[in-house]
Amino acid sequence: MSYKTILVHLADPARAKRMFEVVMPLMRKMDAHLIGLNVMPPYVVLPGGEVGVSTVTVDAHRDAYQADIQKLKAAFTEETRLNPAKAEWRAADANFATAAGTIIEHGRVCDLVVTCQKDKNWTLSDFLEEPERLAIECGRPVLMVPNSGKPVSPPKRATIAWNGKREAARAVFDALPLLKGTDEVNILWIHPERDQPHSGDLPGAELSATLARHGIKCVATSTSASEGNIGSELLRQAAAFGSDLVVMGAYGHSRMREFVLGGASREMLAQMDRLVLMSH
Repeated sequence: MSYKTILVHLADPARAKRMFEVVMPLMRKMDAHLIGLNVMPPYVVLPGGEVGVSTVTVDAHRDAYQADIQKLKAAFTEETRLNPAKAEWRAADANFATAAGTIIEHGRVCDLVVTCQKDKNWTLSDFLEEPERLAIECGRPVLMVPNSGKPVSPPKRATIAWNGKREAARAVFDALPLLKGTDEVNILWIHPERDQPHSGDLPGAELSATLARHGIKCVATSTSASEGNIGSELLRQAAAFGSDLVVMGAYGHSRMREFVLGGASREMLAQMDRLVLMSH
């Protein structure tokens, strides 16, 4: 079991090396076809300020981004030069829509989508980086690369955020190709402090048995956290276990043009310091 088609969204030349450090080992290990996708940022439409002018279209940022596209394409070509038959560069244009929608369109026919954590210090991040939308809407597992720390790829130890819900189950089994290569996996149940601890068998024990049949060595643990600190506790536990990867369900929805992300998912996307795989 492996990912045979991997799509990596390459947007920021300054972080391209980090992306390649993650995807190139996966490409080689899984003998995968790698798609490097770049998306031209959308036009910005502003209310017109002059009499008789209803709107103003801004595209200066698009013109300036052309140089970055060429840098990214050259970097992708260099990284994949030893196996060009399994590498494919794609250039797309968000036009008047969104970059996320364009990435989703390409990503839905791939086994794995790799993207970057948002970077508030990069001026185009809000235009081009929406990992939360990819995780909720893509229908494919989304592997997110953090802006801090040194990502380990393929991961050797992993933490699964397990709560028995649909999104968590989807994430676990979407992550199997990565989990099968690990030395050990911690199946972690975090119950809110206001709830009573799970009684009877240790939460995650049955999932541990299922994964063991795939040859994955697992331990099942549980802890508690306040409602607003579940994401932080998950990262703390992952660090204590020495995990290179966190696997979790993505919780959220779109409503009346407003994107609403679950609290733990939102915390993770803001604070992540290691690879995170999300599925919805």
